[in-house]
Amino acid sequence: MPDESRIVSFSNAEVNEAIVDYCQKTSRALPPAGIKGLSFSNDKEIRVTVQPEGQAAAFSFYENEIAVALILFCNKKGIPVARRALKSLQVAQDTVSLHLVIRT
Repeated sequence: MPDESRIVSFSNAEVNEAIVDYCQKTSRALPPAGIKGLSFSNDKEIRVTVQPEGQAAAFSFYENEIAVALILFCNKKGIPVARRALKSLQVAQDTVSLHLVIRT
């Protein structure tokens, strides 16, 4: 049987917006001065490290949280994400890609 697959790529700014929205919906604390930047890692598990403005310590979001944040972002922007799709993430330089595979 054929499979359907899609890849939705997110820029650094879109991941930033997704993380901010995710934090607001889950009541996770954000740095009061804002976010200076994000760094992406793929060591053992995908991780996004938030570099806050000012002297606050950096903190990380891991694969499951990032996936939820990106799916919520897709819902907010009207980008369809099938519930039954197998979902995975991939990091490449300054982008994160959400891979969706529907097995029929």
